[in-house]
Amino acid sequence: MANLGTRALDFAGFGAVSMLMRHRNFRIYLIGFVPNVIGIWVVRVAGGWLTWELTRSGTWLGIIAAADAVPVLLLGPIGGALADRFDRRISCMASQSVLVVISLVLAVLTLTGLIDIWILFALTLARGITFAFWQPVRLAMMPNLVPRSEMSVAIALNSSLFNAAQFVGPAVTAPLLALGNAGYAFALNVAAAGAMVWALALIDIPLSEGTSKRGSSVFGEAWAGIRYAAAHPGIGPILLLLVILGICVRPLQDLLPGFADIVFNHGADGYSGMISALGAGAMIAATWMIRRGNAPGITTIALRNGGIAGTAALVFSFIDWYPLALVCLFVFGFAMTSGGVAVQQLVQLSVPDAMRGRVLSLFGMFFRGGPALGALLMGWLADMVGLHWPVAVGAAIGLAAYGVGWLRRGRLRAVLEEETPA
Repeated sequence: MANLGTRALDFAGFGAVSMLMRHRNFRIYLIGFVPNVIGIWVVRVAGGWLTWELTRSGTWLGIIAAADAVPVLLLGPIGGALADRFDRRISCMASQSVLVVISLVLAVLTLTGLIDIWILFALTLARGITFAFWQPVRLAMMPNLVPRSEMSVAIALNSSLFNAAQFVGPAVTAPLLALGNAGYAFALNVAAAGAMVWALALIDIPLSEGTSKRGSSVFGEAWAGIRYAAAHPGIGPILLLLVILGICVRPLQDLLPGFADIVFNHGADGYSGMISALGAGAMIAATWMIRRGNAPGITTIALRNGGIAGTAALVFSFIDWYPLALVCLFVFGFAMTSGGVAVQQLVQLSVPDAMRGRVLSLFGMFFRGGPALGALLMGWLADMVGLHWPVAVGAAIGLAAYGVGWLRRGRLRAVLEEETPA
């Protein structure tokens, strides 16, 4: 059966992926990872709609998004330092187990009608804090699963599956929301997150004591990772652009419940359709990034597609015709996914293993925390001036930043694509 699967992948043009499937640890990891990331998007979609049902407030949409992601912004470097200090598989299992418990509590309270916006905020905050420790160790574990020569494809597949789950997640969530209770979606995530714990328990990699020095403090190690990334001539600028994109452009996704209800008058079905359009673009981008494998030009993709995402968000902010909005969101999803995969590839391949957890914690911190801060600010502004203008101004700022990055693409490409980490 395994041989048949690899032959099918080869025939479809995914030969690099079939090579990855020959590694037992990576195969088992994917078995748990796929339902887990679908569950993550199920919770995000259901949580966003539940927030809107409870409050009808753009500010609360931003607050809940911030509770989910700001802890990553504040605690990410600490999580990265711990990922470099302790065994990565065990740390990943522990944090994922906590996420299972949080999802169970969220499901029970929602199904019994005991949920309110403050309880939802507290549980979302608990999820965000746990993600601050889970995300960097999950990203840093990749070299333990595949050889370095195949890591680019593994990164693309891993990141692409996460983003492509935006398509499956809303498709699964929509009928559950139609039943009238978001608790069904939260209950589904208990099983999905549990699959990741099961897979991690089966992965057979040697126990490691981490790569950082035990004599130093965790805070000192975290600060060393920040200094390293900031001083790096390629990683520093590309992460700065990621911050700007996250704060100014990506918050559009967190404000979609308001657009679906107020601007387009389509309710929950319209919201699910908009998220699915995002996911469809992400899925196409995922396929493209996986097929291209280790081909050069990844810096160009990261810079160009950041600009495309900003353009799509800018156009979206000025329209009120639902079909055209779906097209803009499809383009937005494609550009955000392919650009995000490209940035993660550049960082993973440019950083030494001793710094991997800490530097990747910054990637995760900016990737998740930036949109949360942006959504909080845009949601607050949207309650005063409407949804359109905050999105438009943010998109324009993002476009300007990526325009500057595009002018310096030659220098960034030379550093990020030709440098071998020490």
